[in-house]
Amino acid sequence: MMAVLEEQVDEAMKTMICHLIDKKLKYDHYKSTHFFLLSIFILYTVTMLFLCYTLVIIPNNFSMINSLTQLLGSRYLIFLFLAGVFLFGVLKYYFDKKEKAEAEFHDLRCELIEKSQEMWRKEQWGNRHKVFDQLKQKYDINMYYESK
Repeated sequence: MMAVLEEQVDEAMKTMICHLIDKKLKYDHYKSTHFFLLSIFILYTVTMLFLCYTLVIIPNNFSMINSLTQLLGSRYLIFLFLAGVFLFGVLKYYFDKKEKAEAEFHDLRCELIEKSQEMWRKEQWGNRHKVFDQLKQKYDINMYYESK
């Protein structure tokens, strides 16, 4: 990628493209981490519902008061519930990080698209598609349109 950048763009544009690639990699990292944690959370929730149903609700003949008493009386179920709350907090944290990284990436990409006419020299304007195509192929960054 750098070889194409060396030939086609000046130093300022190269720096901006490198920052854009860094933002994209950061966004992809948070996106994949969030998806992994979301999958774990869904699996955890389904497992907890199954455990509560089979270990608490069915033995108490669907009595709400007895079920709550047994649920609050057992330490391991409360511990598992608190672990679920912690997992939800971590999931929310990574969701916010992912959203912030996506906004930063999208803003920088839009800024680069807007400034591309100013930053590409006249003689290199026709060759910019080589750089844009490589960004699309290697990093899945669309530099032709501002829409996501």
